[in-house]
This record gives sequence, structure tokens and C-alpha cells, in this order.
Amino acid sequence: MPHLNLAFIKENVSDEPEFITMLLGVFKSNLSPDLDALRTSVATSNHDQIKKDAHKVKSSFRSLGMTEMTQTLQKLEDMGREKEDIDKIRQVFDSFEQLIPEVLKEIEDYENQQ
Repeated sequence: MPHLNLAFIKENVSDEPEFITMLLGVFKSNLSPDLDALRTSVATSNHDQIKKDAHKVKSSFRSLGMTEMTQTLQKLEDMGREKEDIDKIRQVFDSFEQLIPEVLKEIEDYENQQ
């Protein structure tokens, strides 16, 4: 799985399939509102809110060992902090957001195997 790091979850969180399924469910339920908030802060060019929202979303991805996506969210957080050009921020966010369906598919695949 390119994004979902089951080895990380099993090593650092739990190796119980039921717990992993519950953890992934929490991730999915929080993802939409958290992503909506980040999308809004990017759309409104609110650098301070981009920093906060990217940080919040980053925590969820980090807890599942999604290193590449965590790094992208860190970049968005830094860009918000440094008040970088909003068009550059939008490019990074758009690239990140395009990966979300892949992440959700990986989670769905895991859940269907249980």
C-alpha cells in the first residue's frame, strides 16, 4: 500500500485487526471535516488558518504512518506560517488532495479484508 502503512500501525499502535479497523474509521470520519476546513482556509488565502488546519490534518496522517502525506502537510503548515504565495500553496494542496481517493481506497480494501 503506497500510503497506508499497516506495518507502522501494527508496530506503534496495535496489531489487533478490530482496533485497526476502528482507528481507520475514526480517521475517515475526521478526514472530511478537517479537509474541508483546510480547503476553506486555502480558498480564502488565510495563511494563519492554513497553518493550523494543515497541522491538524497532519496529525491524523502521521498517526497512520503516512510519511509522504505527512511531509506534504508539514510543507503546507510551513508555507502558511511563512505566508508564502497562495498560488504555490494551492498547488501543493491540490496535489495532496488528489491523493485522498487513493488513501480512502486503501482503507476500504483493508476493511474489506477483515
